[in-house]
Amino acid sequence: MNELGLPPRVAEIVDGSVTWERMDGINYESLGYFLSCHLVVEHYLDEYLKIEYPRLNWKASRQTFGQKVSLLSDFKVSDTYDCIPAIKHMNSLRNRLSHQLDFVITKNDLLPMIQYLEKVYEKKQEVPDEPKEILSRFTTMTCVLFAGYISAKAQANSGK
Repeated sequence: MNELGLPPRVAEIVDGSVTWERMDGINYESLGYFLSCHLVVEHYLDEYLKIEYPRLNWKASRQTFGQKVSLLSDFKVSDTYDCIPAIKHMNSLRNRLSHQLDFVITKNDLLPMIQYLEKVYEKKQEVPDEPKEILSRFTTMTCVLFAGYISAKAQANSGK
C-alpha cells in the first residue's frame, strides 16, 4: 500500500441500505498547510491575549478560536493593518474544511486575505495568485503584526 487514504464515509442511508462514498482526491498537503497556518495564527492570538490580559486564566477558560477572535474585535493598529476580518474568514474556511474534507481552497476563497495583503503592501509588492503562497504571506504578515505588539508589551512590562 503506497498511498495513504481514509476510510469511506456514509453518503446516505435509504430504506436500510447504506451507500458508502470513497474519499479520493483529498490534497492532504494543502489541507495540512492551511490547518498549520490556522494553528500558528491561533498561537499568536493566545500570546497576545495572555500578555494583554495577564491576570486572566486563559488555560482554564478554554476559548475557541472564534471566541478569541471575538475578544479582539477592537484590536486595530490602523485601517491598513486591520487583520481581524481576514482572521475571522480564515476560521470560517477552517470550519468549512472540518465538515467538507474534499473542499479545495481557491484564490477566490482567500479574498479577505488578499485584500488585507493589498492594503499592507500598498502597491509596493504583488499579491501572489497561488493559494498556498497567499496563505503563507497572510500568516506571516499577521503573525509579524502580533509579534511586534507582543514584543513591545513584554519590554514595557519588564521596564526596559
